[in-house]
Amino acid sequence: MRSPTRQTSRNVFNVFGFPTTVKPGFGVFLAFLIFLYPFPLGLWMAGAVGIFTLIHELGHALAARMSGCTASISLDFMVAYASYEPRSPLTWGQKARIAIAGSSLQITCAIAVLLLNSTNPFSRADITISDATISIWWAGIALGVLNLVPLLPLDGGAFVASIVEHFMPGRGTDIVLKTSAALTALLFGLCIVSGNTELAPLLVFMLFMQYQTLVAPERQEKYLSNPALSPEGDPEFDSVIAASILSAGDAAKALRFATEAYRLCPADSNAFQAARSAMKLEDHSLAAQWLNISELSQFDSGRFQILFNHATEFAPLRGRNDVSDEWFTNR
Repeated sequence: MRSPTRQTSRNVFNVFGFPTTVKPGFGVFLAFLIFLYPFPLGLWMAGAVGIFTLIHELGHALAARMSGCTASISLDFMVAYASYEPRSPLTWGQKARIAIAGSSLQITCAIAVLLLNSTNPFSRADITISDATISIWWAGIALGVLNLVPLLPLDGGAFVASIVEHFMPGRGTDIVLKTSAALTALLFGLCIVSGNTELAPLLVFMLFMQYQTLVAPERQEKYLSNPALSPEGDPEFDSVIAASILSAGDAAKALRFATEAYRLCPADSNAFQAARSAMKLEDHSLAAQWLNISELSQFDSGRFQILFNHATEFAPLRGRNDVSDEWFTNR
């Protein structure tokens, strides 16, 4: 088994108690915005997008915390997200509040900033008075409203999905996802036919995300039925497969799969599944070793603790010399 190397710099900051990871891709995206627009509008736009993206994710994280969840934030190229893990099952109302909290805080803060600057956020003449007001309005209000469009994977779609799932348990999210894909494809077609292609890149990105989500269950089922089962090197997918094997009751096979997955890609999620498998096999020493490796391998500070908080099988390890007491006290 290969041990990982601890990263010397993780670009992790603590924002209102939330571990926040700023990945290199986020800086690249902001730099792209600087060069995309003329000077100095590009600087204002990059600054506004950076700040309001963080505010948006803080909205999700704060709502998740109010619902009893642990949360962390990651900022990357064209993608930012707040990951949260509930300590107990969330109600549909809590899921809905978390879904719209990001855009709500983002829009509210942008309106407040513009009003404090004596700028009417609903007046085109006021908004276009300077590069700063244009950037604040676009990054804070326009993008916030866009994210409330009721199509997955946007926040508005997640809000609708939580409501539909409440009335149609087990089917609601799938119905909203398929409807979102159909409507997104229709909108993309209309953009091409009409020649108004400004939103085409966003729609293509949404279609890609929708397709990935739709085929995931079939891909997983097909993969599990393969007798020559082996990891693909995708840590998110491989960890799901390892968890599925473990849920099916074959802990030894799950451990072998997770170990090989970690050798291909030394990710914390693969190591964590190996630890869970070792616990199922009652090999506590091996489980503790894999837990330590998982903590060392995390790229987002706080991610390991979120995984650990959600697992219940590690209670017998408490008090061991090779296990950190903080893992249990931070639950």
